[in-house]
Parts: sequence; C-alpha cells; structure tokens
Amino acid sequence: MPESPDSQLLALLTDASSNKLTQYFLVHAEDTVEAERFLLDQRLGKEQNMAAIIPQTNQNSTYWRVLIRQLLHPSGSPKILSVNKWSNGTGLANTNDIFPDQMANFYGTKLIGSGLHYRPFVDYEIVEGSRVVISKPSTDINILDTIACNLNFTYDIVMPADGEWGVLKDDGHWTGVMGDVESERANFSLSVAMLEERVNSLDPTNMYIMDALTFITAKSPPSATWQKLITPFQLKVWVCVVVSVCGGVLLYHVFYHIQATISSSRLMDSHASMRILASFLSQSPYGYLWLSAGRVFLGFWFLYAFLVTTHYKTSLTSTLAVPFIPPPLDTLQQLLGSNLKYGVDEIKGAEYQLFSTSRIPLYQRLWRDMQFNNDENSMRMVVEGTYSYIKYRSFLVLQMLMHNSNPRRKTDLHVATEEFFPTGSVWFLPKGAPYLKNFNAVMWRCVEAGLINKWLHDLYAVYVKEYQDQKSSQEQEDTAIEKNTRLSMHNHVVTSGLGSNVTGELQGLT
Repeated sequence: MPESPDSQLLALLTDASSNKLTQYFLVHAEDTVEAERFLLDQRLGKEQNMAAIIPQTNQNSTYWRVLIRQLLHPSGSPKILSVNKWSNGTGLANTNDIFPDQMANFYGTKLIGSGLHYRPFVDYEIVEGSRVVISKPSTDINILDTIACNLNFTYDIVMPADGEWGVLKDDGHWTGVMGDVESERANFSLSVAMLEERVNSLDPTNMYIMDALTFITAKSPPSATWQKLITPFQLKVWVCVVVSVCGGVLLYHVFYHIQATISSSRLMDSHASMRILASFLSQSPYGYLWLSAGRVFLGFWFLYAFLVTTHYKTSLTSTLAVPFIPPPLDTLQQLLGSNLKYGVDEIKGAEYQLFSTSRIPLYQRLWRDMQFNNDENSMRMVVEGTYSYIKYRSFLVLQMLMHNSNPRRKTDLHVATEEFFPTGSVWFLPKGAPYLKNFNAVMWRCVEAGLINKWLHDLYAVYVKEYQDQKSSQEQEDTAIEKNTRLSMHNHVVTSGLGSNVTGELQGLT
C-alpha cells in the first residue's frame, strides 16, 4: 500500500467474521510519525503481520527502513521495532523474518480466563468478594498451565458476574462466560460445549474431548418383604384367579342348590366359599357333591387349584432366593414415562440451550416439566431416589464414583446407557483473536500425547478419595458429637443426684 488504508477499506480488511486467510499489511510511509500512526492504529489491534517502510538518506545513498509492531511487550503496550532495511541492488540487509510469529512469546503478559466450577474440567476455590478465583488441579487448568508455560504468560481465572455459562439474548449478545469473552472482559473461556450459536459469535479452539448428554438416577431398591407375597403373579394373573374363585363359588353353590332340591340338605353361602378356597390350601372339602356334574366340576377345580398353588409356591421360592430389582432407566422415553422428577443445571449451559430451543417433540415434552437446581441439590435428590439429573456423561460418571464409594449407602446410582446431543469441549476466544493458532498448537500436542485422558483418570481417583475423606471426617464428627452428648447427660445425672443404677448405665454407654 502506498499509504494507510482509508476507513472503508480498513473495515473490509479487519472484518473478523470473514477473516479466514492470513493477512499481511505493508505500507509505504513518508516518515517515522506516519509509520507509527499506521502501526499503532487501534482498528488493527489484532493484526500480527504489519510493516511500514520509510525512506532514509545516508550520505549519497537512499535506503528504506522496515518497521514492525510488536503486539506483546514486557512494557505492557505495543512496541515499534526497526527490524531490517532495504536498498536498491543489495536488497534486505539480513534474513530475519519480517513477520515473525508474535504470539509465540507473550513476554509475561497476564491473560484473563473465564469459567465456572465444573469438575473434572475446572476446579477452583472462590475468594469472597472477588470474581478472581484460586485455581486447583483439573483438566483445563492442567492444559492452561501447559499453554502458559510454552507461550510465556500468566493468567487469572474469573467467574462470570451472573454465574451462568451463557445464553444468547434478544439483542444478539451473550450472558455469562460467553459474554465475558465476547465483550473481551476475558481473553478466553475454559471448558464449554461447542454449539453453533456460540461459533457464530466467537472463535473456538480445537475440540480436545468428546462428551454427550445423558442422565443419572438411583437404582431401584429391592421390593419390600410384604410385596414378595404378591410378586410371583402379575396383576392380570391375580385378577384371573380372583374371578375364577368367584365363579367357582357360584357354580359350587348352584350345584349344591340343585342337589338340595332333591334332598333336604342346605348350604350356606359362606360354607360354599370356604369349601372352594380350601382346595388352594390343600384341604379336603367335606360334604362332597354326589351329583355327577358336581363331581366333574370338582375334579377340574382340584386340578386347577393344584396347578395354581404349585406355580405360586415355586415362584415365591425363587423370589425369596433372588430378590427382584426393577431395571434402571436407560432412555429419555423411559424417564418421561416414570414418576421421577428431572432437571438440568440452573446456570444455563448447553443442556439448557438444547431443551429450550429444540423442535424435537421428545425434548419439548421434557422441557415442559424441567426443573433447575445446582449440582449439590440435584445430586442430593438423585441419591434420595426422587430425581434424575441431566448433564454430560463425564460429570455424571464422577458423581457416580463419588456417591457409590461408601458401601454403607442404601442406594447406588446408575448412569443411563443412552447418550444424546454429543458435542466437543472447546475453549472460546474473541473473534479474530491472534493467539488462537498458538493455543491450538499446544492444546493439540496435549491430546496427541494422551495427557487429557491421563489427567482425567488421575483426577477421578483424587476426587473419589477426597469425597471419602470428607465423609469419614463427617462420620467422625457425628460420633464425637454423640459421645459429647452422652457425657453431658452423664454429668447432668451425677450432679442431679439420681440413682447409682442410672449413673452406672450411662457410664457404660460412654
């Protein structure tokens, strides 16, 4: 370019939404002031490959100095550097790259990352009164530490002010983590799902792990003891048995009534019922019918009673030996037809975006009764057996491992086999961020080296042990409280002058 581009041309050149190719800016400037004005133009703040040449006179010869802008500098602001010179006949004075990779070294610059607590990917401690948090070992923090070490920068992790992952508002802007990155309050986000709406507004890194939505429920406990008496038969079989008994009583009564018209013997209705039911208890009915039709009826009835009671006894024996446990829920259709309540995270992540905007009838039906709770309350209700939590499998598997780690628990958890809405985890950067390529390069090396899977495996073990230690500490604390309560009761008894027998019993308890 013979001169700095005008506003209309510059707007086309710096349009981040269509910036797919590497762009180079080389401007001929009259003097150093004009060159610096071009190189430090704020509208070109994300461009790496910019240079200006200015004429210089040295005695009887003329040459051109080549100036570039170093985006990142220890001083904290861009720096103008003279990197080369060109003269007619000799060309460039050295072979240094005029357009070096400026994002290969951040010179200790501090970057801001935005994210929410989401084990095993993001883990941190909240600092009261501050959005800046204290990061702890987790998958994304490990990746970030590796990138920071390779690119020479430091970082702070902040929580979004509204505590949300982010939804697209009517004005076309994002809330939550996505809003922090879109407005450049943060230089990058940590682990979020790659959604089409997000890609339209921000630049994603390469996907470093694939995940899918599913749901977790509590396994159904074995049937109660009293229910085992009726479980050998299904409801329709019990209905048939009751109907057949009523029919048998009626026929027996009819036959005995016919027989009574010939003889003087009579039969009460209650006696007819007891004689029919006696056959199910292997009891011989007294006062047999002497009519041929009645004897044929009784013969078939005894055979029927024998078959029914034999089948019931064998089924009851097997039920007592192997308790029946209802199968767990594995599909969304089964979840919709169950009596469980269900819901998603209240901080409006990818699952919220899916169900709230989907046109799939099943998702729309689920959305009508959807509940919104945080992770702690959701998992508490899941363990109680009244709730199903819909979230990504990696998170739910961790929850299952943690909550099943105590063998004394009355219920286990089950992660459904059905997966839906598979997507990749990525980080999002502002549109046109010049360091996207460098982040991708280091992140992909972590994937190729198998570090992501190793970190996940190690973190699962750490989190489960941490959960077990917390439960053990809580149990010890509960035991100590109970013991202190008993000691207080003992001291009260002693000081109150109660009988020695009561005092001795309390001493035995303590």
